[in-house]
This record gives sequence, structure tokens and C-alpha cells, in this order.
Amino acid sequence: MQQDERTADIVVVGGGMVGLSSAIALKDSGLDVVLCDPGEARARTSYGNAGVVSRGSIFPMSSPALWGKLPAYLRNADAGLRLRHLHLLRVMPWAAHFLASARTSAWRRAAAALAPLTDAAYPEHRRLADRAGVPHLLRESGWVKLYRTEEAFAGAALEREILAHHGVPFEIHDGAGIQALEPALIRPFARAMLLPETGAVGDPGGLVEASEKLFAGLGGRILRTTVSRLEPEAEGWRVVHPGGTVRARRVVLATGAAANELSRPLGYRFAFAAERGYHRHYALQPGSPALTRPVYDTGAASILSPMGEGRVRVLSGVEVADRHAEPDYRQIEAAAKEAAGTVRLGQPLDNRPWLGSRPSTPDGLPVIGPAPRHQGLIFAFGHGHIGLSTGPITGRLVADLATGRTPSVPVAPFAPGRLLGWPRP
Repeated sequence: MQQDERTADIVVVGGGMVGLSSAIALKDSGLDVVLCDPGEARARTSYGNAGVVSRGSIFPMSSPALWGKLPAYLRNADAGLRLRHLHLLRVMPWAAHFLASARTSAWRRAAAALAPLTDAAYPEHRRLADRAGVPHLLRESGWVKLYRTEEAFAGAALEREILAHHGVPFEIHDGAGIQALEPALIRPFARAMLLPETGAVGDPGGLVEASEKLFAGLGGRILRTTVSRLEPEAEGWRVVHPGGTVRARRVVLATGAAANELSRPLGYRFAFAAERGYHRHYALQPGSPALTRPVYDTGAASILSPMGEGRVRVLSGVEVADRHAEPDYRQIEAAAKEAAGTVRLGQPLDNRPWLGSRPSTPDGLPVIGPAPRHQGLIFAFGHGHIGLSTGPITGRLVADLATGRTPSVPVAPFAPGRLLGWPRP
């Protein structure tokens, strides 16, 4: 069987929002770009996102509040986190440093690093949606965090303080104000925080597909394949896939939670965990007002996000497990049960829930930057819950790095080398 042999200026491995945005920005920079991705839309984490693009998405999961919740987490008694205990040995390096990051000082540092990235997220998303011919998929509707009790609202005071410090606007509403703000809600809530400078993507999978068409229309080349390995050569890189190879001077690794599979053979062992998440679509009951923006019910640790035509996407909390483990639908079933008390939820519209794996770093910051030990290799992964949100701005940063321009957002906090001194998994 004849092997396919190609050349390019740069190869992007991974076709989620980060990889696609990188490929488009690199193509805009005048480079010959090959994008390698299997093309399985539902397998991309970007497909299953809540669609929130917010300036306020500056907080890692490793918050100072974790310590008070840790006993419940370990017993799987909190909806926000479910542990597959048999899998914990595989993520012990991540878990140890995740816990070490659950300090107020570390939370503040992470927020300061992420704020410039999230500040630039919506404008880049708007530009991408317009260019891809799907401006209707993105609207600046804001999003709402809901608190069932005054005590829960008071417990989030540090979050509001940090948001204010970074100039992220928010509005506080009481029970009556919440009902006026979002008439679809039927559960009484004590308080709500509206973050108005937030975009909502009405179909994340559709936006990814439109971005792929944009890339192809710009002359970008797409190889529908997985990549087996990356091999450094004297003049660049040899990207090996089952059907052949692509030789290029540079490679961008943007494969999300799977990044370790290609970086480990090169000597890079990142302390990653797969933060698995589930979603399922439901209809609203006839006569129910539409949900107009994404809402996060902090009491249920789940998000309800409108996805057009009367559909609501219910998203679960986080499951820490091997990313190849069989699904466990108990968490999404519990989230749907809670959601039915929050809005007038009707019948499920999917045969089964969706499952995807978010790439989680211990400090909650993405990995964006050149590989420390290999010329021409750029890492762009580890975005956790904000991969869809910050994908377009990450793509611009990748293009800056590849072409020698000064990045438009400081990338030093995201440098790959910061993680390599930690114990190896």
C-alpha cells in the first residue's frame, strides 16, 4: 500500500476549537498549514461545551473552598465532583499539585494570569463567527450564577472581590430580580450574579464545523487521521499517521486531554487529569418561557444552557476518571433531576448523554508556548473548562509564537516548563 507523503510549513494536530483557531490564524499569517484530526465531531470536547464565553471565566477549579468540600468529594457526596476511586493512582501527581493550588494566593495568581486571556476571548470569537458565516451562533447575552441560600452567596465573596479587582462587571439580583431576569426559572433562589460581558454560543459543535469550513476555504489542508507520533528531524518534524507522513518545519500540538500521548515519547510528562463531563439535551414543556442565557445553579453544580429551538443543554459537574473509562451516567441523571426543579424540563432529545474529557492542569492554567527542549514544537492544550471560550485567542497567540511576533496576551504564565519540574505520572 502506497504511503501518503506531504510537506507543509506547519502541522496542527487536533481539530477542536483551539486547534482549528490556531490553523486559521497560521493560515492568515501566510503559512501552508495542514490540520490533522479524525473528524469525529462528537469526540471533540468543544462539541459538548456550555457555550459560555465570559470575561469572568478566570477561576481554576482548585479554589480555596475545596478544603471544606473535600470530605464530601471523597465520598462522592457532592454533585460538583465525582471520583472513580480506582483511577486515582493514575492522576496522583495531578491530584497532589491540584490540592497544593487550592490556596487563596494561588487562586489570585491564576485569575491575574487568565484575565487578559478572557478579556480578549469574546472579540476573537465574534471575529471568528462573523468570518465563518455564523454570526447568529454567538450573542452577548450574559450568564447567571444562581445561589439557593444567602449563606452560599456569602461564601462566594472572594470570587466577587477578585472579579471587581480585574474590572469584570457583574450585577447582583435578589429573588424578585432573578424572576424578572430569567422568567423560565421556577425554583426560588436567594441571589444571582449576572455577568453581562459574556457571550453564549448557541451551537458549539456548529461553530466548530463552520470554523473548519472557513479553514478549508482559506486553502488550509485537512487530513482526516489520528497522529501516531511526532519525530524531530534536522530540518523540522516528521508527523506520522497510519496512512503516511507530513514533513514540516513546525508542529502545533493541540490535542487537549490526549496531549500526553504524543508528548511523552518526546520526554514531556505533564501532570494531567481528564475532567470528564456529561450533557444531555431536553425540550422545555409547552408554554414554558424560553431560557434566554446560560445559568449555573451552584447548589446543583450544574449548568443549563439554551441551545436554540426550545432545547436546553443540561451539563453535569466534573468526573475525575481515566478518559477511556466506560461512562457512568449517574452524575448527569442527578443533574437532570435537579434541572427539572429549576426550569420546566420536558423530554430528553438525545438517545443517550454525551461524554467528553477536558484537559486539566493542576494550577488551572493552559499550556501555551514553545516546547522547552525541541525547536519548532508549540504546545497549546490544557484549557480545562475554557477551551471553547479561549480557543480563538489561543489560536492568535500560537500564530504569534510561530511567526516570531510578540504575543498579544502575556503567555509567560502558561509556559510549558512550569509543569515539568513536578513529579512525573
